Amino acid sequence: TPRGPARLVARQPGQLGSLGWEALDLPPPGGGEVIVRVEAAGLNFRDLMWAQGLLPEEALLLGFAGPTLGMEMAGVVEQAGPQSGFATGDRVFGFAPAALASRVRTHGAAIARLPRGLGYAEAATVPVAFLTAVYALENCARLRPGETVLIHGGAGAVGLAALQVARGLGARVAATAGSPAKRAFLRAAGAELVLDSRDPGFADQLRAAWPEGVDVVLNSLAGDAMERTLGLVKPFGRFVELGKRDFFENRRVGLRPYRHNLTYFGVDVDQLPKARPELAQELLSDIAARLERGELHALPFARYPAAEVEGAFRTLQASHHIGKLVLAPPPAGPGAAGAW
Repeated sequence: TPRGPARLVARQPGQLGSLGWEALDLPPPGGGEVIVRVEAAGLNFRDLMWAQGLLPEEALLLGFAGPTLGMEMAGVVEQAGPQSGFATGDRVFGFAPAALASRVRTHGAAIARLPRGLGYAEAATVPVAFLTAVYALENCARLRPGETVLIHGGAGAVGLAALQVARGLGARVAATAGSPAKRAFLRAAGAELVLDSRDPGFADQLRAAWPEGVDVVLNSLAGDAMERTLGLVKPFGRFVELGKRDFFENRRVGLRPYRHNLTYFGVDVDQLPKARPELAQELLSDIAARLERGELHALPFARYPAAEVEGAFRTLQASHHIGKLVLAPPPAGPGAAGAW
């Protein structure tokens, strides 16, 4: 690891053993931009895909994070450009390209002030998961009290955030997960119906419990499992696709289910801060306010020091964890360490 500020790079994409920290020198912030000293950064499946050399080029071009590792963080503003809306010393969290780093340069519209009572590591669990959940369930699906929602991958970060958001809206939640421990966690977290995502019979089991099906789906399953899920959506229901595989493979889907007034949404939150910065800032500020009021809560997480970055990526790859993995980058300089 270099002495001083560093950022994470994959020296040989496709080999997690090639992950390492390289010296970082950022230009000063431009108009509307800030430099943030990163105290904690969230790890996402997108980072694993990029490190493994599996992320299609179009995903890199469309997203805010671009061809870099890391997209969400929490820390302290060190420099604030004109019209950024922030000042030196502000504690913030949000989106940044190359967020797995000691320092980041990002746009003021991509971050928000840290909610009172929230630590940096807790705050780093929030941006991707909760922006995805709120945008998908509230802005796209318009989930209403008393409606039913099926959340696939319920024990992942997005799934757990969506469970909170859906229950906060007064919806009834069914969720899937791939292990007994994850399913037990979901029951304790308030999911009314919990199913095994690895069991092809999950759709029949949901129908047995809820014969009418569900109003809303947050889907992350590909292929046949996606089609079985689509068959569970009620008339006038909404299907929100969070997975990427079927998009990049350009999978064909029959239109017949949509004759019952169904709506299909494709959601990729990495594009929001880039293409709709005002909406991203509005949602992130709203999420921060809800966290401060205790309506939402930061996610469970495991924390890793900079020296154990490969272990963190391998944990993400194995998919045994519940919630979020959070990384502490190398310190940006004297006095920056120990903020956890």
